[in-house]
Amino acid sequence: MDVTMASAGAQPQPETPATNTSPMGGGMKIGLGVYIAALLLMLIYLLIRIWPVDIQAQVQSIEFLWGTYQFHLEIRYFLLAALAGALGSYIHLATSFADYAGNDQLSATWAWWYFLRPCIGASLAVIVYLSIRGGIVTGGGAGAVSPYGIGAICALSGLFSKQATDKLREVFENLFRTQNPVERSDPLKKA
Repeated sequence: MDVTMASAGAQPQPETPATNTSPMGGGMKIGLGVYIAALLLMLIYLLIRIWPVDIQAQVQSIEFLWGTYQFHLEIRYFLLAALAGALGSYIHLATSFADYAGNDQLSATWAWWYFLRPCIGASLAVIVYLSIRGGIVTGGGAGAVSPYGIGAICALSGLFSKQATDKLREVFENLFRTQNPVERSDPLKKA
């Protein structure tokens, strides 16, 4: 701990840290790095397994781990959207981890951010997918949709989750704008 002496004979005063964060320990850093590497392998594997090879077949079998499963094409697209969103946010978290760990500025308080980021990306990508399918594609069923388009849009929404969230908020506010907002007796204050 660094101390500063104001004058001779004065009590040492601890230096005030700039933030209340503690650096991530070596074991936690290694564990997080292993998680990040394993996450990429898992996401790529799952994307390959659920990728619709024949979009004309409405139901396809998928061999996965210990069994064979039947998935309708719509369900495969739904899973594709979630996995692509997780992959997009994976790029964000892996880049962040490499930058902060490489500069020895990785904080222990951010560990949950690294673990939950793919869940956020997957969830947002599903919302984006449902928004696109509900508003833009209005016919033809799942066979009229390109898995490459779904994968690209959903991966980008995971990668750029802040921008995707802002755009969805803008669309929602414009779609559901009210002329005379209701006044609440006890409204929540914005921070």
